[in-house]
Amino acid sequence: MILLCLIAPVFAVGRYTPGVKLGDSVTYGQVSASWKSDMSPLSPVKDFLGVSSITVAVQSILGNSVTARQTFNYPNGTIRTIVWAEDVQTGTGSMSSAIPWIIAGSLVAPNALYESSSASTIVETVQGVYAGAVRTVNIINSTQPEPGGFSKSLRIWDEKSGLLLGFALNFTVSNVNYHVSASVSTQMTGTSLWVSPAPTQTSVPPLNLPISLFIGAAVGSASAYVLHRRRGRVSRTSRL
Repeated sequence: MILLCLIAPVFAVGRYTPGVKLGDSVTYGQVSASWKSDMSPLSPVKDFLGVSSITVAVQSILGNSVTARQTFNYPNGTIRTIVWAEDVQTGTGSMSSAIPWIIAGSLVAPNALYESSSASTIVETVQGVYAGAVRTVNIINSTQPEPGGFSKSLRIWDEKSGLLLGFALNFTVSNVNYHVSASVSTQMTGTSLWVSPAPTQTSVPPLNLPISLFIGAAVGSASAYVLHRRRGRVSRTSRL
């Protein structure tokens, strides 16, 4: 859940250094992905089709560069692993450009994600409850028209560590060349960064409810995400 408690904007310049530490890990559950089109599925949506959960674990940190192992788990026990590296200052590397899983720590609105004039800008810094802990989080949401449709996105990061806490993407377009209706979303369900308290009788609304409150079912610049593959090279392995 996200508590809609706005924090006064801080107009400081981000330092763009890693907020994560070696061994930090996050698990994302409740993965949902859908692709309806006469075209074959494209990234990033196709990367999540049939996935049951995702784990991102920090393997090394060198200067501003973070290397992480990302594991996609499937209901039949199959796993798919990607190892990528990302410079949190410049945004260069082999991490998916569609979904920045790790950004610099201690950024706040209206900082840009990276030290670049073309980088997206954090829209707001608020407080929310994730895996049982109240966290300060950074949010970027956007909606843009497309010829014959629209694209939406919502992305949420932990302010202190820079780890992605959840995202939702939605892209719909129909023209003479093709028709696509696609969506993907997930949220953090566990992490090594803090200990989740034992369940109580007081239930907490799910994260996807506040998502809909923010931008009416979520989700930005997904046209670029859907029609362009992740930048750079990635190392892939898979096993049963």
